[in-house]
Amino acid sequence: MNRETPPELGSSSGLYMTAEEAARALNVSVPTLYTYVSRKNIRAHRPRGARSSRYLRSDIEQLKAGISLGSSRDASPGLTNSSAITLMTEAGSFYRGVSAVHLAETASLEDVSRLLWQCEDFDPFEQTAAKLPSRWDALQRASADCSALDRATMLLPVIEAANPRAYDLSKQGFLRSGADVLRWFAALMLRQEAPPDGVPLHRYIAMTTRCGAKLEDALRRVLVLSADQGMHPSTYVVRAAANTGATPYRCVIAGLSAATGKRLPAVRASAFARFLAEIDAAADPTEPVRTRVRESEEIPGFGYSPFEVPDPRAAALWGSLRSLLASERAFSRFERAVELASDLTGKLPDFAFLAAYVNRRIGAEPDANLVRLGRIAGWVAHAWEQQSELPLVRWKVNYNGILP
Repeated sequence: MNRETPPELGSSSGLYMTAEEAARALNVSVPTLYTYVSRKNIRAHRPRGARSSRYLRSDIEQLKAGISLGSSRDASPGLTNSSAITLMTEAGSFYRGVSAVHLAETASLEDVSRLLWQCEDFDPFEQTAAKLPSRWDALQRASADCSALDRATMLLPVIEAANPRAYDLSKQGFLRSGADVLRWFAALMLRQEAPPDGVPLHRYIAMTTRCGAKLEDALRRVLVLSADQGMHPSTYVVRAAANTGATPYRCVIAGLSAATGKRLPAVRASAFARFLAEIDAAADPTEPVRTRVRESEEIPGFGYSPFEVPDPRAAALWGSLRSLLASERAFSRFERAVELASDLTGKLPDFAFLAAYVNRRIGAEPDANLVRLGRIAGWVAHAWEQQSELPLVRWKVNYNGILP
């Protein structure tokens, strides 16, 4: 998209056109533009107090290029082709119209959850966490050798069964369970016996890992920026489970299972962990980068973006880390490795790679990590939207096998 001045990182500046600008770009009259809103699915927004609407620039650009907007946005035919939760743009993600990059400056994951879940005056985090299941000590011992993600997948159904509120699928009941799942996953990823009560998740993680105030702020930012990524394949699986009337526990388990799929970028977590361990262990932190280049191997963690431009979340997180951890020797070593890799690849570090660095610094396991914890907030939002606003979907498939 050609623009003289790019939009401010994470802002809505530059995302919209006036009616006159949009009509001129499409070479049509303003009245014709108005008909395009309904006929060609151009998305329009009227700011509070404004007399006229603004038109989403990306829609205008796609239409100008001859791309059908209806088909370009049909991300999941058969389940849902629209959502009011997250807009992904060249300026980053917008949760219910609010910039995720801007939210990351001060908000907690709980704040973002309340926004995504449209809680209004109800706060699902005010309740105490569900009580411990019976034989909990034995269950924890039996799963002690499993990875953090496998422990969560195994134990969340047990936690659900011990919580009579888990089967309340009213909005308040559903969101209470969503808050419960978030807190339990945080406890399980850190191998703790019980979930936190009365403390924000980023503070609980920092207190448990004793990582200090700077890393606490960094992990808070990771959680907020991870909360949703639109119709990600794992989110589609969550919505498919919610379509059947499953509880938030089961919807999240479906999402966690899908997130391990080998076709998804999320499975790079183990590659990131190995690369970060090599950087920490090397006398020269740039040597693991040089080794990969010499051996014609890919440098993990550079060049991926779920957006059509370099990931604005990555740029925001990288800038924050360089500010927060500037005086730390450990970060200085990591920074040297990143700068060389960026120079050699011509690409910025991925958001998931930077999140993996924060994850490693606090001592969490790679597979059950901060990104997956944050993503649960978005999954619960999508699960509720699917279950509350849409009828049960039954897919019809054309059989093309051998005829009897």
